Amino acid sequence: MDVYTTEDEQIAAIKKWWKENWLSLFGGILIGAGILFGWKYWNDSKNFHTESASVEYEAMIQSLAKNQLEESSSHAATLLGQYADTPYAGLAALTMAKIKADKDDLVAAKSHLRWAMDNVQQQEVKTEAQIRLARILLAEGKHDEALQQVSNIQLSPYKAVVEELKGDIYVAKGDIVNARTAYSLALAELDQSTSGAAPRARNFIQIKLDDLGEVPRPGGEAS
Repeated sequence: MDVYTTEDEQIAAIKKWWKENWLSLFGGILIGAGILFGWKYWNDSKNFHTESASVEYEAMIQSLAKNQLEESSSHAATLLGQYADTPYAGLAALTMAKIKADKDDLVAAKSHLRWAMDNVQQQEVKTEAQIRLARILLAEGKHDEALQQVSNIQLSPYKAVVEELKGDIYVAKGDIVNARTAYSLALAELDQSTSGAAPRARNFIQIKLDDLGEVPRPGGEAS
């Protein structure tokens, strides 16, 4: 299990996770965003306010893809300040959280994630914010708070991710029984998935499950 003995180790773990996962985060959100509100906002040529927000959003994503964090941060701040009433603001909040985590400012990162959870209407964005906030709380050693964040997530596409994260939290808490259950549920969910990333994710979770050891028998021996 991952045990962080210092705040610097916690921050390093969070930054490593952001670096490895932000592309998949925005890839998934971009698809979902296009389905959920793209038709409504992009096709309305009379809505100049929302069109302007979409331009800022595109510039933010391009800057982030080039690792131009200051420029991306500027576009995100504009979206949050001037276009908070558009769907793009929630994605900007996630971007700001990533940038602040990269700068070791976990207080600000958590603040942006909570803003997204409290203010956006797109459930997918809310869920992404919850998951990322839970990961930060886990790294900070706030296990019960982390577990609370993910305990009520019901969206089907996130079930495997949520159960894996629950497993990680239970491991950190030393609750091996519940950790084993959570990892097993994550594997079962991935077995039903048609995603191309499922086999790789499944192998990774299986390793975590195997690392927990065998289930003890009632007499005290491992099965």
